[in-house]
Amino acid sequence: MAKEFDEYIADKPELNLVSQEEVALLKIKLGKSHRKESDWDVIKEIFWKRNVLTFTPTKRAREVTNIEKILCEDGFLVVFSNIDDCTRHIREMQHRGILERYVQIGTISFVDVLEIADQHKKDVLIDVNEERNSKCFMYTHKDKELKAVILEQP
Repeated sequence: MAKEFDEYIADKPELNLVSQEEVALLKIKLGKSHRKESDWDVIKEIFWKRNVLTFTPTKRAREVTNIEKILCEDGFLVVFSNIDDCTRHIREMQHRGILERYVQIGTISFVDVLEIADQHKKDVLIDVNEERNSKCFMYTHKDKELKAVILEQP
């Protein structure tokens, strides 16, 4: 999927999505057991200057909603830095019977996501996946802070 998507966005610089190199760097930073302030500076620089991906069901779905066209799942806004993690999450939700076949994928400025999260008092999960005890980034609206968290899955 990434190759076709890369070809599609190559002619669309206005989408301003996170590049493959930046995605790789984010994954390296996320994989660290401890991140220094310089690591967080790099992470924030990438997110704050880019758009992220999100999706909404085309039909009413169980267990999920959207807030201003951003996926809201289990009380969290959910966005993705890359199409691979986004489509993986869509497939997992379809496999669990939460989503129908079709969804609408869109982009939004990460800064706008944070503003919406603050307005609606929601935290944001970034690049969440269903793997057991997986790490992802989380923006907390109370602290207005970006963190790396481990989400325990049943």
